[in-house]
Amino acid sequence: MVVLRLEKVTEQHAQILYPYISNPKIYEYLEESIPTLLAVQQQFQFAALEKSPDNETMVWLKWVAVTPQNQYVGLVEIGIFDDQYAEIGFMTFVDFQKRGYAPIYCLLAINEANKRFQLSALYASVNEYNLASRKVVERLGFNLIKVNQKAELIKSQLSDELIYCLTF
Repeated sequence: MVVLRLEKVTEQHAQILYPYISNPKIYEYLEESIPTLLAVQQQFQFAALEKSPDNETMVWLKWVAVTPQNQYVGLVEIGIFDDQYAEIGFMTFVDFQKRGYAPIYCLLAINEANKRFQLSALYASVNEYNLASRKVVERLGFNLIKVNQKAELIKSQLSDELIYCLTF
């Protein structure tokens, strides 16, 4: 059985995690491009305060998943908006993909967020071509509730955004 723990992200993590975060393979199904180290440091500064850099009313919970050998395997974040709408996002670092880590660290994050905020539902937005992330959210019990057709521009191609929901 895989054992992981979550570490709350702080600004100090930026330097350590940047080589993982800046790997181009991670951005294969994301609209955003690889951030600069400075941008990651600023994001992590906000995350340490549980605040969003671009939404004053959102609570932003962000963790790094760590093995018992202190290897960093991925990031998971849950944004909780003032109307209690909550969304999860995650990225597994390239060297740790396809090993079953993501469902474990996502579940840890979901349980942590739920302890603090008693969420009624959690949403995930996944690109139609990101089969690995789709498998993770489906394994966690999320159901596909909506397809936003041609909503994402990935590598100059329009693709569908799949909206999943997990109700508690």
